[in-house]
Amino acid sequence: MRLARVINNSAALLMLDILSKAMPLVVFPVMVRALGPTAYGKVGFAAAVAGFFGLLASPGFTTYASREAAKDEGRVSFLVQHVLGARIAFGVFSYALLIAFALTFAPRDFMTRLLIILSGLVFLVSSVDVQWVFTARSRMWMVALRGTVGQLIYGGVILLFIRRPADAWLVPVAGVLSLLAGTLLIWLPARREYHIPCPVISPEAWRSFLPVCLIMGFASMMSMIYDQIDTVMLRYMRSENELGLYVASYSMMTISMSFVAILGQVFFPLLSQTTGRDHERENEQRYLGWLGQASVGLALPIATGGFILAEPLTRFVLGSQYAGTATLFRWLTLTIVAGSLASYFGSQLIPIARERKYLAAVIAGAAVNVVLNLFLIPRYGAIAAVFTTVISQAVVACMNYYFVRDLPRPSLLGGLGLSVIACSIMAAALLAVRAVFPLHVVVQVALGAFVYFAVYWAGRALRNRLQI
Repeated sequence: MRLARVINNSAALLMLDILSKAMPLVVFPVMVRALGPTAYGKVGFAAAVAGFFGLLASPGFTTYASREAAKDEGRVSFLVQHVLGARIAFGVFSYALLIAFALTFAPRDFMTRLLIILSGLVFLVSSVDVQWVFTARSRMWMVALRGTVGQLIYGGVILLFIRRPADAWLVPVAGVLSLLAGTLLIWLPARREYHIPCPVISPEAWRSFLPVCLIMGFASMMSMIYDQIDTVMLRYMRSENELGLYVASYSMMTISMSFVAILGQVFFPLLSQTTGRDHERENEQRYLGWLGQASVGLALPIATGGFILAEPLTRFVLGSQYAGTATLFRWLTLTIVAGSLASYFGSQLIPIARERKYLAAVIAGAAVNVVLNLFLIPRYGAIAAVFTTVISQAVVACMNYYFVRDLPRPSLLGGLGLSVIACSIMAAALLAVRAVFPLHVVVQVALGAFVYFAVYWAGRALRNRLQI
């Protein structure tokens, strides 16, 4: 039964992932070319700043609620009523702090301050989001439907209305509108199927979950520091144009790495139900094996292909205004591997309540990132931010591995070996074809994907035959 759930949920999220990659192929190039590096850099800076305040608005509430709802469906009503009530209260308070920051310490140009205030509306609307109910109960088709509607609304606003740098304020507005539509789409079936109550602000009830949520929230803040503090520091230490180049290349890397979030949505509820329970040990190992093989099997070819095709990819997606992003994107692809490993090794920590271990790992990553950035960004700029991000992700991956080394975990050597062989053949094929034929980059991407998966599945088939 659970295998059928994994397949069904994976199919739903695969459809959403395909759309989430297809939509940016149209929307992202139009947006970055219309705005230009300077205006797009402001958008990225505002989103990063609002993201930090957004963590204050939801310190681990969604992760905690998803974990508890996965373990016991009977707690859904309590979680919606009180965890969501706490999230609303924290959201309003955090948005007030964001407005105060925007009017005082933020850069003084009007557009940047407006973008910060509008970007903050995203976490304010998110405070009433109950998508985690369907994620926890492995109802991924609802998640896919909501994501599809949000993607279409976001893309529609961008394509219809953004024409010049002065339209940058429409980017966060598009995000808010898509989130509002998705939240309404989730609330209606949640009320009907789970009979969820309206949120209640009750500080007395917060005592049962707030300490755990604060640990998770602080861990998320540390995680965001080693992910996004580079953007903030670049804005204050370097030029707006260089910031725009970095934000654009980082956005491309994030799109390439979206499979990590997809895998997390599929497997986090399953691991929450099985991890640490002796009678579920076989299922736990099976899920960890599937998650590990999928993480490695996707991260390595995407990073390899991105490294080889960085120059034509960035030129095709971003245009001539963003000359210089190829080098940034090429080295940022290393983050795809490091981030996937960090996510995989950390996948056992939160389900078995090792939040403090996870917190220690991300604090180490954040500390390394901040220290390196303080010394390197003023002198070397965006390329320094790239390597500090990669190093920080690698530190978190190593720390997460250290903290789960005592737990049983299936071997990934077989899958890793197949993936390395398939990546090597794919890389050789791409380099050979590029040296002979002037193929369009989209054709090269398709060719690389075909070669990789053909070799990978042929290797799996051969290995299975030899094991019989």
